[in-house]
Amino acid sequence: MGRPDVDLDRRLAEKHPAIPRNNVRSAPSLDLSTLFEETSETIPMDPKMMAAIRAGNENYLRNNNSYVRLAPTLVNDRGNTVLHLAASSGHASLVRYIIKEYPSLLMKPNLMGEVALHVAAGAGHLEVIWNLIDFIKDISCNNIGVAKRIYFAKNKNQDTALHVALKEKHIVVASYLVSAEKSLSFVANNDGFSPLYLAAKAGEAGLVTKMCNETNELSSKVGGRSIVHAALKANRKDILADILSKDASLINLRDEGRTSLSFGASIGFYDGFFYILEKDLDKVYVSDDDGLFPIHMAAKYGHVQILAEILKRCPETLELLDRDGQNILHIAAKHGKLEVIKFILRCCKDKNKKRLVNEQDADGNTPLHLATTNWHPKVVSLFTWDHRVDLKKTNYNGFTALDVAEENIDSSYIVHQRLTWMALINAGAPKSSVPITENLRSFKKPDGVKYKDRVNTLLLVATLVATMTFTAGFTLPGGYNDSFPHLGMAILAKRTAFQVFLVCDTLAMYSSIITIVALIWAQLGDLSIILSAFNIALPFLGLALTSMSIAFMAGTYAAVSHLPLLRYFILGIGTIFILVLLLLLVPYVSPYAHAQPFLRHIFYYPYFLKLLAAGDNNPMHVDVYTASDE
Repeated sequence: MGRPDVDLDRRLAEKHPAIPRNNVRSAPSLDLSTLFEETSETIPMDPKMMAAIRAGNENYLRNNNSYVRLAPTLVNDRGNTVLHLAASSGHASLVRYIIKEYPSLLMKPNLMGEVALHVAAGAGHLEVIWNLIDFIKDISCNNIGVAKRIYFAKNKNQDTALHVALKEKHIVVASYLVSAEKSLSFVANNDGFSPLYLAAKAGEAGLVTKMCNETNELSSKVGGRSIVHAALKANRKDILADILSKDASLINLRDEGRTSLSFGASIGFYDGFFYILEKDLDKVYVSDDDGLFPIHMAAKYGHVQILAEILKRCPETLELLDRDGQNILHIAAKHGKLEVIKFILRCCKDKNKKRLVNEQDADGNTPLHLATTNWHPKVVSLFTWDHRVDLKKTNYNGFTALDVAEENIDSSYIVHQRLTWMALINAGAPKSSVPITENLRSFKKPDGVKYKDRVNTLLLVATLVATMTFTAGFTLPGGYNDSFPHLGMAILAKRTAFQVFLVCDTLAMYSSIITIVALIWAQLGDLSIILSAFNIALPFLGLALTSMSIAFMAGTYAAVSHLPLLRYFILGIGTIFILVLLLLLVPYVSPYAHAQPFLRHIFYYPYFLKLLAAGDNNPMHVDVYTASDE
């Protein structure tokens, strides 16, 4: 395999065979006396002039001598000169003519601060770029400083033409600019991005190699953001290896306060992370500017494979704490990384596990406290089932995990908060035995008014169920006998399906009536009565809805039992939809406080359904890595 930069030049030659590869054509001598002449005088460009330039009509300029004096001041509404327009339209011969006649336009910026080299690079017109570079090289023969000033011209974002070419993904144009001026690769713009950084981030290995080969002192010339971080972000181990082979000290650069190893751990690029780890294992003991170590970053963003590799090579990193005194279990619990917590609890020895799960940070919070504070019900539930977790542990404010939940829970019904609180209640988590003022440990339950809409909705549903089941009880499927000795008796009374219909219809009828009565009590407005009414009404409403659904299926089945295909179709469809109903209904209506361990195991499954319905993470606290330069 050839060198990447050679391959790039070969690809260029194949794509643009008409462009000379050597500077055999000499640019005409230029009058540079007006090249950097600054004037605020501008004249609006004639629409006919703009149309002629965009069409590449060189004769229009040649035949209008009046434009010779005015051309340097003619601009359109975006501040573009005739050279800008010709360059952006890709008319190379017209560009050559304009530069010869009006060399001062080479450094004339538009309203965005862009000179013609920016515009041509952004448009990707290679032949225009070649002609501009050809003229600039001719200038450099007489004054190299003037030539460099053109190459290094910057727009309002401090982008050079090379920045613009890379941002627009014109790689061949970028390669020409690098060949023309090697130092352009290391100039940072306002965002701290150098062209080398942009090329590495874009995964352009050939261009990165070409840029790196232009200097022997890479680390001293690279400006702005770390190119090692850019290679990691591109998920390109080959670029990473190429960069570090040129200058291994680049591994020490930080980007926005993060070390290379921490950044690799945060984005989950395993190959790149392992490569850096092999290069310098001791970097796992170097923290970022915010006090987080690579193992903390892996735990924070949920990258179990990286976490496992760190612990395999450096098991003592398990002891590392950030500046808040938090271990990796604190970090994982805080950000709701369930798989990380499972891995840690599975791989750690018992004595380390017990210490980790109950270790207190600078504020005295255990991982359970942090998971509760950030409302991660799955994590809290996992902790409550682990016998090593001390549910009675208090932080330095004297709060247990249940105290934290009840202190911070919102008055409105927010699912993740309620599920977190329910997990602690189910486990029998205690409140603090230390006296705490009432205003600090008041359970923020809503007042009765906030339940009004919920009560009315449930009351309406229960009333509809009662009405429908009452009606179904007197309009039995199959009808009644109209002859003795069974006059007025149900025709299908001896059918099993009919009997199931009657039983379920009766259950639905009385369950809905109990629900209605309980919710009438809730209308009184007293909070304690409302909560008690809900504890009664919800299970009975769930039973009523389920029984009504089964009654409908059984009654319909009994009525068409003489048609085998149809009755089995009804039975199959009904079974499927009743299972879906249970999946949606059971988590909503099941009780959640259970003092007995046996009941806790039984009712864990409805709670588990609630967790599934709520999703993996609290949407208010999802922590996903997003680079600031995206």
